[in-house]
Formats: sequence, C-alpha cells, structure tokens
Amino acid sequence: MPDKDPVIERLSLEVLALRNIVQMLIAYGNVPTSGKLNKYLEKIADDVEHRDDREANKSIADVIRSYIR
Repeated sequence: MPDKDPVIERLSLEVLALRNIVQMLIAYGNVPTSGKLNKYLEKIADDVEHRDDREANKSIADVIRSYIR
C-alpha cells in the first residue's frame, strides 16, 4: 500500500481541525446550520476538484466532502 501524499495528509488534518472549530461555533450559535455550511463546503470541494488535472485535488475534495453532514 503506497504512503499517503504528505500534502493530502496535512490538508486532511487541517480540515479536521476546521471541522472541530465549526462545530464549536455552531454550539455557540455563530454559524448558520440550515444547510448553508454544507453547501459552502460542497462548493469548495467542487472548486478544488476541478482546479486542474492533479490527482491530489480529487483526494482533497473527497476529504472535504467527508465532513459534510
């Protein structure tokens, strides 16, 4: 099994950290929860995935999508 791309691994950790921050903001009532956040994350994932032809972009988009509830 090949090792993970270090960029993808780092970005995965950053997305996880951001997810925790967003969850805390939601708990304190500072982030709208009516699906707007999920739509925003999906837009980011789409933008990353289609930025250029690098395979890493698809992996990064998949990581972002894994945090959409």
